[in-house]
Amino acid sequence: MMQKDCRIFGLIFLLTLNAFNLAAQTGVTEYTIDLRTIVRLPLQLKESSGIAIENPNKIWTHNDSGNTNELYAVDTLGEIVKTLKINNVDNIDWEDLTMDTDGNIYINDAGNNDNDRKNLAIHMINPVHETGGVIEAQSINFTFEDQTAFPPPNANKNFDIEAIVWTNDTLFLFTKNRSNPFNGYSKVYRLPAQPGNQIARLSDSVFLGSSTSEARVTAATLNVANSVLALLTSNKIIVFRNFSGTNFFSGQSTVYRFSAQPGQVEAIDHVTDNTYYITSEGSNSQAGFLYEADLTGLTGIWPKNEHRIGFSTEIRDDVLYLKLDDQYVNFELIQLFSLSGVRIGHYETVNSIPLYGFNTGILIINAYYRGNKHSQTIRLLR
Repeated sequence: MMQKDCRIFGLIFLLTLNAFNLAAQTGVTEYTIDLRTIVRLPLQLKESSGIAIENPNKIWTHNDSGNTNELYAVDTLGEIVKTLKINNVDNIDWEDLTMDTDGNIYINDAGNNDNDRKNLAIHMINPVHETGGVIEAQSINFTFEDQTAFPPPNANKNFDIEAIVWTNDTLFLFTKNRSNPFNGYSKVYRLPAQPGNQIARLSDSVFLGSSTSEARVTAATLNVANSVLALLTSNKIIVFRNFSGTNFFSGQSTVYRFSAQPGQVEAIDHVTDNTYYITSEGSNSQAGFLYEADLTGLTGIWPKNEHRIGFSTEIRDDVLYLKLDDQYVNFELIQLFSLSGVRIGHYETVNSIPLYGFNTGILIINAYYRGNKHSQTIRLLR
């Protein structure tokens, strides 16, 4: 018992020291950003609380606790393109999704508002194995190595998991802090991404702010290719870069604060290197929204290869043509927006767009090709 107590004390001391060091850093860069509203989600998704992006126009999501045990794939027109029922598990409190490099989707059923659950699980599926819109999940059932009371004292209520990411056959779980008095820390747990009974091991913590809006983590995403972690709270995105291994908080942190409150934001995933999709919950009568956060130009980091790829547009005979390095390519997704941010066009697998019927004015183009996003503003004259 003495050895175990010493080990736990040493771990807590180390995590507290790491978190203190991060909180004490000076010169953290902060920006204010506008979220672009892409579309209102369909009514079936009134409580979207997790997303995993298969491609820029196929977004897996689900509802919050007490709703059906279904995943929905939606597009950027707000249409449901696939419904997938997980027939061997219930939606106790699904709170986030993450995806691995083999296309497996992990459903986080570890929402734990009261910090008293003993049936925490993460369910793993691969959509390619579905039959008739139905699929069975493999479950990772887990406990926290440092939780002994259910619920713990109010000052230690920090076992609600609403954010998960995957890397190298390991899941990392980020707590949504519900302590009272509130201490502002999110804890990080490491969990093997293997079905069966597992133990979530405490590995780190980070101080995110002194208020619940600043520091309660509602979702996370990890860009494995570029080692960039993003955490979502109700009023900002915190991005961590240039860290070592999975020591996420050892590198550079940047805060992107929302210029206006977008509603109850519950989910985030990266679309490209510097572009994120975010969803919000709605109400009883209508769903929330799908938003885009484009951080390009605010980070000093540009999408992969963009410095070597020339994106160009040309209008001939009322048709908009798009090229990369002066070559026509079929872009996976092209979106057109008005200057005010209203989406006015949506096209898939094309390199040209007819402009008949569009009014004179400024058009904003977002074009996605092989994981990179290219943007341009054009003036349409009649």
